[in-house]
Amino acid sequence: MATTTTITSNYAGIVAGEIIGKAFKETQTISQNLVTVLPNVAYQASLRKIEYTNGKVDYTCGFTPEGAVDLSEKLLVPKKIMNPIQLCKEDFRHVWDNATMGFSAHNDDLPKDESTALLNEILKDTAVAVGGEIWTGDSAVSGQIGGFIPKFVLDGDVVKANNGIVPIGAAITKANVQSEIEKVIDAISLIDGLLGRTDIVFGVSRNVATAYMQALVSAGISNGLGGADMDLYYGAYKMTIIDDLPSNTIVCYQVKNLYFGTGLMQDFNEMKLVDEDEIGLLTGQVRGKMVYTGGTQYVNSTEIVWYLSSTTPA
Repeated sequence: MATTTTITSNYAGIVAGEIIGKAFKETQTISQNLVTVLPNVAYQASLRKIEYTNGKVDYTCGFTPEGAVDLSEKLLVPKKIMNPIQLCKEDFRHVWDNATMGFSAHNDDLPKDESTALLNEILKDTAVAVGGEIWTGDSAVSGQIGGFIPKFVLDGDVVKANNGIVPIGAAITKANVQSEIEKVIDAISLIDGLLGRTDIVFGVSRNVATAYMQALVSAGISNGLGGADMDLYYGAYKMTIIDDLPSNTIVCYQVKNLYFGTGLMQDFNEMKLVDEDEIGLLTGQVRGKMVYTGGTQYVNSTEIVWYLSSTTPA
């Protein structure tokens, strides 16, 4: 079954410039270094964990070993994904640039500008999808990599709603956003040494950030709002708006605790097209395929605070 092609066009005459796709949105979680990226993971990666239990005692002569060192590991196993497409070149001849395809019935090469636009659109769409899947992807679903949040749901050691935080069971709004942020800060303060580390992310979903800004404006505290270079803070805590997070979500963690593993990062920038006429199949179609791998994992469950104010991820 060929890839579905839907065309709406009133094309007549000369093409009026470049082909426009959806606005580009990078995979924010990766581009802003919000997690640690492990490239060149061909099969799986072992994330090693070391925990030391303090063995301090009062001084006495002699030597008696105390304390404990626990060595363990977690496995990050990327999933291989492909995105295959098949398009009929004749669809493009009827509505787009006849001049570049040629006026002869035998000259039906897909124009370079159209193939470039198609490639760019697929790559951009993949970047958007992978960004969301890093957080919410379900590895049991075909075409999705497994994300962090489904792992958080199953992990009893992650600090979350009903496990260290009492949820409101409703959406975060400007009326309750301050109290909900404070719940997260209180939970963070109970994790030894977390706030003293330099690579801490205090991430909020877009609607939480909007509710917080609305609350500041309502309270007459507008300093920094609207300034292009102004960061969003709650007291001393700098917030990072993560558009890939589902609504009503706050997450706090150390960057080197959360990992995204893949084969080669360049795989996310490569899509191959093959003209079937040029390889002797004479079908009048173009086939394309993008193949990449991706997976997520974290090391220390007890040093992650994930708060969803409602009962089910949105």
